[in-house]
Amino acid sequence: MSKKAKTNTKKSPVPGFVSVQSAAGVHEYVLKNNGLRVLFHARKGTGVITTNITYLVGAADESVGKSGIAHMLEHMLFKPTTFDVANKITAGGAMQFERETGCLLNANTWKDRTTYYFSYPAEYVERALEIEAQRMTGVILNDKELTPEQGNVLSEFDMYNGDPYFALSVQIVSAAFHSHPYGHETIGYREDIEDYTPARLEQFYRDYYRPDNAVMMVIGDIDIKSALQKVKMAFGAIKKPETVIPRHNIREPKQEGVRRVTINRPSSTNIVSLGFKHAGFGSLDWITTMILIKALTGGPESILQKKLVDTGLVASIDTGQEPTKDENVAILHFTLAPNQQHQAIEEKIFTILSGLTEKDVAQLIKKAKANLLTDELFARSNSLQIAQELTEYVASGDWTTYAKTPELLQTVTPKMVIKMLSESFALENMTIGYFIGT
Repeated sequence: MSKKAKTNTKKSPVPGFVSVQSAAGVHEYVLKNNGLRVLFHARKGTGVITTNITYLVGAADESVGKSGIAHMLEHMLFKPTTFDVANKITAGGAMQFERETGCLLNANTWKDRTTYYFSYPAEYVERALEIEAQRMTGVILNDKELTPEQGNVLSEFDMYNGDPYFALSVQIVSAAFHSHPYGHETIGYREDIEDYTPARLEQFYRDYYRPDNAVMMVIGDIDIKSALQKVKMAFGAIKKPETVIPRHNIREPKQEGVRRVTINRPSSTNIVSLGFKHAGFGSLDWITTMILIKALTGGPESILQKKLVDTGLVASIDTGQEPTKDENVAILHFTLAPNQQHQAIEEKIFTILSGLTEKDVAQLIKKAKANLLTDELFARSNSLQIAQELTEYVASGDWTTYAKTPELLQTVTPKMVIKMLSESFALENMTIGYFIGT
């Protein structure tokens, strides 16, 4: 059983920090002088540490005409910083660190956050933290550095957009949201990417890459006192800006009927995709939706696999449900078998769904819960996986939900899943897409 988060009353082991709360072996502190939050979790005896910094900025913070700028900025953090230039490190500190130590490193941008991580032998922790601190303030944004990376992102966009499933997903999400910034894909629109300037990126960087908008995780083979001391040494001199962090406070207008999109392209692929809105990540409703999708499409025993794939009507089924702070759209893609018609397959899917009962899904739900619980516990077995999972809880607004997820999984019942099915696939909650190969 998981334990509730506890507000800490004990004194921080390192002066300058405030102890905030603890849950599931994770302890939160705040560096008082600049607002940097720190999550610490010990993994003694492993010899490995993962440091992961999550900035609470993503595609949801972008304005019209600047889509994808958070992702573009992520790329720029792997270029040389002002500190690297001063020390004649031409490859950039992060990349040199990888080459010299063999560490694992990467970054990714999503709707509500951008995250960067290093995973390495414990003796390199000071260097890893120093690199992250330098990237918080010293990124170089000029035409020389931006132009080649801009070309790389355009190539990345073209690769993704050439995929029928990605292209259809983009159109579905865009139609599903009329106001909320989740309506555009994280990589942005090609036209916006082409129009990036160093000045635009510089402003975005100064607005969001700041200690009071970041959560620094230290997870692994290190004690709490040493971890906090090293974080303070790396980040303590960085000042909290006096400006307010810009935020969009947008409520999506109520949807009052099914929305539809169609893509016609030269292709042998034909797809029917069903998009439906679901609750934000970490909630019981999000978890119930995940179990519903598993029961419908998760493997050869699932309902739609047996009734559509096994009967030769559909060649494959692919699904996506994103962990986001606010209400988002999950999508089920059905790749049509040869000679099948889009409308006929859509009608068949709804006929199947409308007839499902608690009895039909009970055994599938039991199996899905067991599998998901196993996956959840396995994901908590090493420092990198813990950091990657915690990142999504941090971005959702309450990282302590991480402690409650195994328990919430256990509470989902067939009755809850059938109710969620009815609500999710109501036409006024849906955006339906066709990819028509011509």
